Amino acid sequence: MSGPSLKFRVLILLGLLAATASAGTVEEEAARAVDLFYDLQFDAAFRAAQELDGKYPDSPAGLFYLSVAYYQRYLLEDPPSENTISQFWKTSDQALAKAVKLEKQAPALSHYYQGGILGFQARELVAQKRYARAIPKARQAANHLTKALELDPSLVDAKLGLGLYYYFLDRLPSAAKPIARLMIGMWGDRAKGLAYLREAAQKGGAGRREVESILAAIAASQWEQNWTEAQTLLTGLVKAYPHNPRFRLSLVYVYQRQGRWLLAAETADPEGSWIAGLDPFVKARAEELARYRAAENWLFADRWQEAVIQLDRIESGAVTNGLQDWVALRRGNALDAQGRPADAGSYYSLIRDQKAKALAEQFQITPFPAGPRDVMPNRWPLSNIPGQ
Repeated sequence: MSGPSLKFRVLILLGLLAATASAGTVEEEAARAVDLFYDLQFDAAFRAAQELDGKYPDSPAGLFYLSVAYYQRYLLEDPPSENTISQFWKTSDQALAKAVKLEKQAPALSHYYQGGILGFQARELVAQKRYARAIPKARQAANHLTKALELDPSLVDAKLGLGLYYYFLDRLPSAAKPIARLMIGMWGDRAKGLAYLREAAQKGGAGRREVESILAAIAASQWEQNWTEAQTLLTGLVKAYPHNPRFRLSLVYVYQRQGRWLLAAETADPEGSWIAGLDPFVKARAEELARYRAAENWLFADRWQEAVIQLDRIESGAVTNGLQDWVALRRGNALDAQGRPADAGSYYSLIRDQKAKALAEQFQITPFPAGPRDVMPNRWPLSNIPGQ
């Protein structure tokens, strides 16, 4: 295997690297900023990070968390904003300069922040498919995090970044692993990676919520399919961050993979108050996905009338690219359920998405409600974890 496909497989893991926090009061205040941007209260998160930088001007913490807040917003924007990513790079470079200056007086902390900052820079470059620039930053990030942990084993949050490297390098195809070793400088180790991540989730500081969200995504991936762990983690994240639709929609997906159709539809709750409380920049996308998930689950629960109501409401607006084929699939399913296979086939013939098309072809042979109950992959712009 070679070329861009291999690079993508090797580098996608970098899109998950995170390292956070410092010590004492700085960490406590940083944790508050983290809570704000995880709950998608970005204006408040920006202010909190700027205040942290003003209060501790020699620390990279404030600017680092400000850059992470910009990055988290970028992940949720559809389409992504050039201004947001420009602000990410500006604040990230400023934070890196402060981290480098810190090396003489606090070497472990300096390496720790350099690892986290470079990791997020590699993450952004991977999102934009600029792999040649991402590789050296990723290797430097791993080296800094390793050094930080050697100098100060109490920096547990550093194990978040390293744990992700160990885990995702181990998930690469066997033929790619030696090349990844040359690129990143370390071998994969699934067990060690998960152990590092779980330790960071239990003992970490401001990075605890980050690692919980990553562990939840890993547990809900095709690789692990650990639905019990994913449900536990996501239930906590939904409660902690009610304004972040990604956690609720991921929990719906987990219920679906467990075959709990009614619970999944009720949790999606597209008419619920949770939608009304969302920030406008994610509200429309969240409502559309919630309606789709509700429709999918009503169909699987053999209640096609409720499904049609949600599909009608989705199509009353402009359906997001990437969702159109899945809406067509479920339209066909609803028509099959009404005994109208010819009409269903007219929808199935429109589908181009590879997974949805494969399902449509099966339904044309064995009309719904017979046939597979496979669900749409867990999706949000830019934010997918490999294996989902």
